[in-house]
Amino acid sequence: MSALAVDGTFELDPRDPAFLADPHAVYDALRPEQRLVVDPIGWSAITYAGCDAAFHDQALIPGIDPLLEQLGFGPLWGTPGRTLTDSEGTEHSRLRRVVSPWFTARRIAALRDRTRDLVDQQLAAHDPAAPLELVGELVDVVPARLFCWMVGAGEGDDGQLADWSKDLLLVFTATEAMVEPVRTAKAELAEYTHALLAHKRAHPADDLATVLAEASAAGTIDELDAFCLLEELLSASVDNTANTAGLALHTLAEHPDAWTHVYDDPGAVAQAVEECGRFQPAIRHTIKYAVAPTTIDGTAVAAGEFVTVRIAAAHCDPDVYDDPHALDVRRPLAKPQLAFGAGRHYCLGAALGKMELQEMVGGVTRRWPGASVADGASLSINAAGLVHRLPLDLEVS
Repeated sequence: MSALAVDGTFELDPRDPAFLADPHAVYDALRPEQRLVVDPIGWSAITYAGCDAAFHDQALIPGIDPLLEQLGFGPLWGTPGRTLTDSEGTEHSRLRRVVSPWFTARRIAALRDRTRDLVDQQLAAHDPAAPLELVGELVDVVPARLFCWMVGAGEGDDGQLADWSKDLLLVFTATEAMVEPVRTAKAELAEYTHALLAHKRAHPADDLATVLAEASAAGTIDELDAFCLLEELLSASVDNTANTAGLALHTLAEHPDAWTHVYDDPGAVAQAVEECGRFQPAIRHTIKYAVAPTTIDGTAVAAGEFVTVRIAAAHCDPDVYDDPHALDVRRPLAKPQLAFGAGRHYCLGAALGKMELQEMVGGVTRRWPGASVADGASLSINAAGLVHRLPLDLEVS
């Protein structure tokens, strides 16, 4: 099977209206028959074991750059600089060591207080008699402002950084429509980042941009690496976190008993956030590319083939999760959800992201004993986990 030309019919076609309407019905029908299934670009892993194996397999690397090149879009996402995502071995370890001090348990504990204050500030300004516009009032605001503080960006830059984050992530749609927004966002962010790094060399501070500026000055990384790492951290930490928080609160609003449980027991929010992330992940899939022959979940994968890791399918694998299509915020997960990846490329900011999610979800559920989705909500649930607008009618105690 070639990377982009599969003989015969697809066993899983993400463009099929039946899949778009109910992907889990398709996954459930296929899973008992075959562990890896044929899709339009290669293979799809639809079991937890297969997805977990794909994350850990040394022969599989991130596949968006090879896919874009084969589709004729060029290396829109990749740059000559190195990132955590596209580096391996000692190079990956060296880059990770540069930024990892900013993601320690001590740092995140200190950031929790700042995050909670920011959440409380946003929610205190809201009139509870009106619908809470969750996107504009909370989930688009908190991750971007926290990122600004972490990197030492200027106050008021959070809106622009959030817009760049949204545009950069369009690359994963791999369509013609994403080309211009991605190129524009990359060019504008490059100009902004180079100016920020120059400022930090002249005016160092206790922030992540200073760490990168000093590492490039010391020769540990170069200037382009510093830019690429900042770009990568922005893409991973702002829009993904916003969508995950929005989906979690949407899920709780659609399941009043679950909302009530977290309202009655604020200490249950961490487990509820994990279950919501399993039940409705913002990142539904990721693409891997085989640089050498390998075997995933009993199926041979040739060098040059793509494997789409269907995270949403893994999260509803009945071999791992009992009654997987039901939301149960009281259940401890039998195995960890895969939205943050696994293996050598497990998300460096996973603990930070989980903390932000706990504070945003907990901030809302502590204040109001219930909520329902109001008119005007705009979400993409099945093909991708995106929250465009989410007004909530709040229950006032």
